[in-house]
Amino acid sequence: MRVFPRAGALLALLAFLVLGASGTWAKGSDIDKAKPNLPKELEAALTELFEAVPAGRADPDEHVVNMVLRFVVGTDSGTFLHPASRAHGVGVFYRDTIRQPLRVIAGYIVDPAVPAEAVYPATVRRGAWLPGGIASAGPALLKAAWPPAKPLMARGQEREETTPELSSGCYYSYALDRLFILTGMGGRTALMTVSVMPKASGVGLKGAIAGKDADWKYVYTEKKGTNLPMLSWAETYLYGSATLNIFIESAPGSRQTDVYTFKWAKAGWSGMNVVKPSHIMAGVKRYLGGLKTFMESSKRPQAAEIAAWSAELQRCSTDELQHMLSAFAADLEERAAHNEILSRPEFQAVLDNGGYAARLNRENAVAEILKLRVRKALGLSVPVVAHPVPARSETAARADEAGTAS
Repeated sequence: MRVFPRAGALLALLAFLVLGASGTWAKGSDIDKAKPNLPKELEAALTELFEAVPAGRADPDEHVVNMVLRFVVGTDSGTFLHPASRAHGVGVFYRDTIRQPLRVIAGYIVDPAVPAEAVYPATVRRGAWLPGGIASAGPALLKAAWPPAKPLMARGQEREETTPELSSGCYYSYALDRLFILTGMGGRTALMTVSVMPKASGVGLKGAIAGKDADWKYVYTEKKGTNLPMLSWAETYLYGSATLNIFIESAPGSRQTDVYTFKWAKAGWSGMNVVKPSHIMAGVKRYLGGLKTFMESSKRPQAAEIAAWSAELQRCSTDELQHMLSAFAADLEERAAHNEILSRPEFQAVLDNGGYAARLNRENAVAEILKLRVRKALGLSVPVVAHPVPARSETAARADEAGTAS
């Protein structure tokens, strides 16, 4: 690690405070000064949920699951809640609503054949389930009676790579243990997803946003460091993360779903955590913003359609995939000429002469094309189309209507 004089180190630390979990630091943010105010019983219940996540662990007690559900649903929406810090880092709590039935949402996030980058386009570059676990148990949750008579559970492990953070440009790759819990409360069905990072991520690499974040177009390099001037050298890591997302019907059979999120994270360099709650909150809002854009669109492709697109792309050769992205690469190179970050040497090295596509491996090329196809299907602007998107069939449209009505 590079050594700074005392004044330089202080300035570097101040600069690094803008390196958040996908968000810009707000000086003096109230959330950063907040004191924990969750009941001790709830904190203990959350601990039991996270301890139950890894494969081979005992399932959490039904009483614990119900306690967490009753608390979040019974809390007034105007009440500010702030969880205590954990080994996973500092934490936040956030509420939102998605204008889509829970059964429709679950059909995407539980199906192991639907890649995460298609559903969480703003925060996931590439996500895939590792063999076992969720591959067989996930579909069983979707076929179960809703609400179930007792909590049903499924576990799995994912490999995930993030999109670049808004301020630092860093992106990370890591493993994620996840537990799904399908349960009921007062005639309403709830899906809980509980995830924990079992170990630190790989080192942060330099990436950048090409245009607006809402365009879901990003550039990735293999160079360590950040885009922050005084910390371009810094080797950063995500040291820990734990998340509980609760998706519950707003009412029995409702056409909309309430979402409650608890999230903890810590990141930095040389073992030092510099993440603040405001950073995490910005990241949660970014994650949910992309999910809502996808879920609430009337043109959203069916989960089976996305799975078919992914399978089709997996059968293509690397040369075919790179060819599909050649025009996309040329568009990125053109954008770079007018972008302060992308015009830097480390980005020019991967964008020059339209060569970006040729530098992507198979997995990343497939993920890039899939994300472009999804955006095209949603009717959002796609300056460069990687591949024609099949027209939605009448069968798919009817299936969508049936899912919405269920």
